Amino acid sequence: MVVELLIDKLVQGGDGLATLDGMKVFVPFSAPQERVRARIVTQKRDYAVAEIEDIIEPSPLRVSAPCPHFGVCGGCQLQHISYQGQLVVKKLYVNEALQRIGQVFVPVRNVTTEAEPWHYRNKTQYPVGTTGKGMAIGFFRRGTHDLLDVPVCVLHPMEFDRLREAIRAIFSAAGETGYDEAGHDGNIRHLVLRQGIGDGGLLAVIVTRTPAFDARAAELIAEEPGVVGVAHSVVPTRTNRIMGSHTKVLAGRAHLYQTVLGKSFQVSAPSFFQVNIRQAEELCRKILKHVAPRGDESVLDLYSGVGMISLLIAPFVQQVTAIEADTTAVEDARVNAQTQDVRNVEFMCDDVSRAIRRVASADVVILDPPRKGCPSEVLRRIAALRPKRIVYVSCNPPTLARDLAALEQSGYTTHEVEPVDMFPQTFHVEVIARLGPLGSADA
Repeated sequence: MVVELLIDKLVQGGDGLATLDGMKVFVPFSAPQERVRARIVTQKRDYAVAEIEDIIEPSPLRVSAPCPHFGVCGGCQLQHISYQGQLVVKKLYVNEALQRIGQVFVPVRNVTTEAEPWHYRNKTQYPVGTTGKGMAIGFFRRGTHDLLDVPVCVLHPMEFDRLREAIRAIFSAAGETGYDEAGHDGNIRHLVLRQGIGDGGLLAVIVTRTPAFDARAAELIAEEPGVVGVAHSVVPTRTNRIMGSHTKVLAGRAHLYQTVLGKSFQVSAPSFFQVNIRQAEELCRKILKHVAPRGDESVLDLYSGVGMISLLIAPFVQQVTAIEADTTAVEDARVNAQTQDVRNVEFMCDDVSRAIRRVASADVVILDPPRKGCPSEVLRRIAALRPKRIVYVSCNPPTLARDLAALEQSGYTTHEVEPVDMFPQTFHVEVIARLGPLGSADA
């Protein structure tokens, strides 16, 4: 069925939302306030999904996407929206998530802009497989696990395009095979590339189905310009996990260095780090602003990773307790503390839900959990500590809204919400929320 729709707004996930006879219709790659002719491709009891056949009246926010694979590749959702328009869209759906899911009614600040919304990523994960042209190192087609050969990507560094083409040739010459998900055979599952900011080094992580990998191939990859290390991880089972539980060095070293606000951080191959360094710096500046340190605070940093936030805030407070479950990340954090000569941070390697029970008090709690948000027991324990400030960093507005609602039910008030555009051209957005005890001044 082909219908005419007026797109009201974009929603979480990047789809446009229209209404047809009282039913919600989601329209991918549409733009706010444009009229489209679209074909209904999925219809359920209370919603439908439609694909655009023709744009009758384009939105003033619509632009031509620079990537020829946009709309087919699953990586980007918003290239058809002007960059300033993307910032408005993201502010609106952060606000909607807070109000609709969390019943949190706090004015959302304008999204902090990215000066260069292209080629910003310092890490990219590529599925590896076989297409009609042979081995491919690309991306999945939108909504599928079908491999799409994308030789040039506008989000990651241009060095990644050169290096993955060289690695593809090395894999092929070594007789390595790309992974076939349907048959669970072939060997190379993913290639992960990372770039250090500061030393500019490139790190390649080869993820295979079996423990076997050609040693000479690793040596050849390490000889490519800029490569400082090649690591290997094994994922033997049918799973969507990118990397296995262990990573070993095949050549060079298994870590890079990232520089944030003048501080250097060691980041090992499997350790999490923000993919956009310029916006990571903006994120840290805002966290410091929201903590507003006086010098005598005890700070609890949850999901602390390689210690970026802990070590940047440590010079301005009395004591920091950092909790992180990932062993490699904690090892990185301890190295970073030693390198920076920071002595007032204690790193605890443990599950946050368990370790937080051993914390007796905290003036400030900073937390940056995974996309799924915080377990309810962690939120209850944070509230029981009665910190003067809570600074919650989230990459997922819906789970942030849910968790803010739980904290507000435990006696806290959300004072401020600031989005940061860590991921231009996609619907993803980083958000910082600051809370204080109910009745506290909005300082």
